[in-house]
Parts: sequence; structure tokens; C-alpha cells
Amino acid sequence: MIRAFLGEERSLPAGVVLGPGDDATTLDGGWVLSTDLAVEDVHFRRGWLSDREIGYRATAASLSDLAAMAAEPIGVLVSLAAPRGARVDVAAVQQGVTEAAASVGAQVIGGDLSRSPGPLFLDVVVLGRTEQAISRAGARVGDELWVSGTLGTGAAALLAWEEGGRPSEPLRRRFARPTPRIGLARALATAGVPTAMLDLSDGLAGDAGHLAAASGVGLVIVDDSIPVDEEVLALLGRAGALGAALHGGEDYELLFTAPAGAVEGLGSVVDGVPLTRIGRVVAPRARDDGTYDDDAPPLVLREGADGTTRPVGRGGFDHWSV
Repeated sequence: MIRAFLGEERSLPAGVVLGPGDDATTLDGGWVLSTDLAVEDVHFRRGWLSDREIGYRATAASLSDLAAMAAEPIGVLVSLAAPRGARVDVAAVQQGVTEAAASVGAQVIGGDLSRSPGPLFLDVVVLGRTEQAISRAGARVGDELWVSGTLGTGAAALLAWEEGGRPSEPLRRRFARPTPRIGLARALATAGVPTAMLDLSDGLAGDAGHLAAASGVGLVIVDDSIPVDEEVLALLGRAGALGAALHGGEDYELLFTAPAGAVEGLGSVVDGVPLTRIGRVVAPRARDDGTYDDDAPPLVLREGADGTTRPVGRGGFDHWSV
């Protein structure tokens, strides 16, 4: 989205290795930077979460971008603005930020505090380092497509709240306190496994589309292989749970590609997190004139049990469509 606002391609400043279009920016020396906004009534509602959980969730979501690049977290900077009279416990929000940072071995190293004329919001900047950043652009035809953990919990929790109910405690906890997959990403990178990687914040279909477009490839995703959460499956049924996984977002798991057979050598569980092969990388689909559409939903396909394929729209959350 940022690249669209910037217009035509421009050369990067000296010292910048990777600019807009990935989960984070990388600089000379292995430094990795990312930033995320968390805005009340867009990313969360204060009736759903405590102030401490709001700080934790915003920081964990930003740290997940470092996991996507296989970076080791170093520091967090947070700018927070709260409306006067809204009874926001700013200290509790900051405690949540500090707790999330400490959970991955990072520290809060700065930030800013202001009064807001509107809702509560946080801007969380994360700083990390890596020997070799893993971008979205390295997937190759013949690679396998893998995902960590289980999917659909974030979307199921949101659905419960939006329908006037309350999610179960496990679903609520997964939404309020997502786990940045830092240890898993570092273990995969140390083993030299991922060729491309990102975190799942916008839904499997949407983020797989981002990876496919960045790498200039196509993807086939086998729907029966997608690891939907068992509670979500019981609540929504197979079709509903699959929709939550594909289009719901808020999972903060890792999606990555790897050479055929590379992951099996590590086992089915890495750093305590299960890994599931869900598809493969194929050649991109060509237009009638022989050129490739780098942003087309048909880059991501879902394969039925009978072996047929059909295009899957990216879906997921879009700030500009609501």
C-alpha cells in the first residue's frame, strides 16, 4: 500500500538494503526496522481488551514483522496518544508494551506520549538484527508452501464480539496476546530453510497473494491441508473455519516457502510450533498476451479433493474498503 502512495519506483537511499513492500526495512549491518499502528475501533475496541492487553497486542503485532524477516528483536519505541477523559490507564498500556517486548528479549528504548482529540492509538516501532533477512521475494517454482501453528482464531474471536457475544478464553487469549514467532523464524533461518517468508496478519489468501506477487510466482494451496484451529472448526464448521483462515487475518503465524524436502529434515514441530505443508509454488499464470499479472488473485489457487483448481480472491482486511 505504501508503495502505491510513493508512485514510481525510486532508488533507495544509501545504507537501505530493502525498502517498502516487505514486512520490514533492512539496513546495512543487518539492522531491521518496522512500524505498526493500532487504532481504537479499527484494530481493537476497549470493551474487548484491558488497557494492558491493548499495549501487549499492538507490540506483539509489530514484533511479528521482525519474525517475518528472521530478525532478533533488540528494541521497541512506542508513541501513544490518548483522549482526555477517556479513563485510559496509560501506565497499564505501557506495561503491556514492556511485557510483550520482554517476551522476545527486547527492551523499550524510547517513544512519545501525547493527548489525542480522537481515539486511543499506538504507533509501535521495532528494531532488530539479522545475519540474512528473509524477504517475500525469494520463492522459486518447485518450492513447498508451509505455515506455522493453526489458523482462524483471530477471526473467530472478532466474529464472537461483533455478534454481541464473547469468545471463549482460549480464542480471546490468542487475539489479545498473539505470539510473535521469533524463535521459530530464527531456527528456520539458521537451518537455511526459507526461501521467502512473511507473517499472517491479513489472512492466508491475502498474505499468500503478497508473497506470490513479490516473488513473481503462482501458488497452489490444498484446502484440506490448511491447519484450522479445532475450536474454530467446531464453532464455524469446515467451510466457515476455512473462510476464517483464508480471509480473516489476525493469526500472526508464519507463511514460508522452502525447497522440497527441506522442512522434513527439521521435524514436524520446530521451537514448539507445529508446521504444516499446505501447497506448492508454481509458475505464474500468464495473461492472454503472454505477460504476467503481478497483482492478480489467480496467483493463489485452492485445490479441491478431486484435483480441480479454482481462483481464490485475496480477501482479508482492507483499511480502504470499509
